[in-house]
Amino acid sequence: MTTSLPPVSVILNTQRRPRRLWHALSSVGEQTYPVVEVIVVNDGGPSVAEAVERYQRVYGRPIRYVELAERRGLATARNVGIAAAAYDLIALLDDDDRFRPMHLTQTVRALLASPGAVLAYDTVELQLEAVEEDDSDPEVIATCRFGLPYEKAIFDQDDFIVPSSIVFSRGAFEAVRHFDEALLITEDWDFFLRLRDHGRLLYVDGEIGVDYSLRLATGGNASSVFDAQRRSVLDLLSERYGLPHLEPKTFHDVALDLGFTFTPVAQEKTSAER
Repeated sequence: MTTSLPPVSVILNTQRRPRRLWHALSSVGEQTYPVVEVIVVNDGGPSVAEAVERYQRVYGRPIRYVELAERRGLATARNVGIAAAAYDLIALLDDDDRFRPMHLTQTVRALLASPGAVLAYDTVELQLEAVEEDDSDPEVIATCRFGLPYEKAIFDQDDFIVPSSIVFSRGAFEAVRHFDEALLITEDWDFFLRLRDHGRLLYVDGEIGVDYSLRLATGGNASSVFDAQRRSVLDLLSERYGLPHLEPKTFHDVALDLGFTFTPVAQEKTSAER
């Protein structure tokens, strides 16, 4: 562990997933990075103060807890969390994703070593899960190592940067006037499209940094069934940034379209099945 790296604030938004939240919090607590605070933003769900207190007991790292009285969406939750953060370097983490131990160390080092970069992101492992409930423990059935350098032509068509994989500065965040709270979905792609005008989006091709959950259950984030709201938001992005016609996609869809493959995970057999 090195002490020469500046402190980082991790904005961890959560909404009705206390079990998944604990896995996410634990992944922050196990970072190799020297100084990390967590800002847990509860987006209108039941209190998760118990998980916050448990994190303090187990890991002894700084943590803050912000509760929103009603659900406001990811853009608002992230803006509120960043406003509450103590440090100038910002990382994001969704409550159903997990950092791997070297994530912050390798992304921050790369960002600091690249003066023209405004954001760094690393490789993620997309983990396809067969679960019946949104807050159940992960049951991974297939994985995909997913990450590629930024290329404008591809990014104009497909968002391939996973929000939980990124690190950026408060200055970059303020330069693009925060996340657009009028967008209840795809607010991350909109943020990246504005941010790229201010500098390079830097891919860190090192260790896998993040485990990203894709759930096959009805309504899960691996589903390719989309409503009219998503269609209208994508049309708005096309008009706002002069992009081609955009098709609604999950990261599962994007990975397959870009030529990545999912490898089945061998499942342990029970004694009755052997």
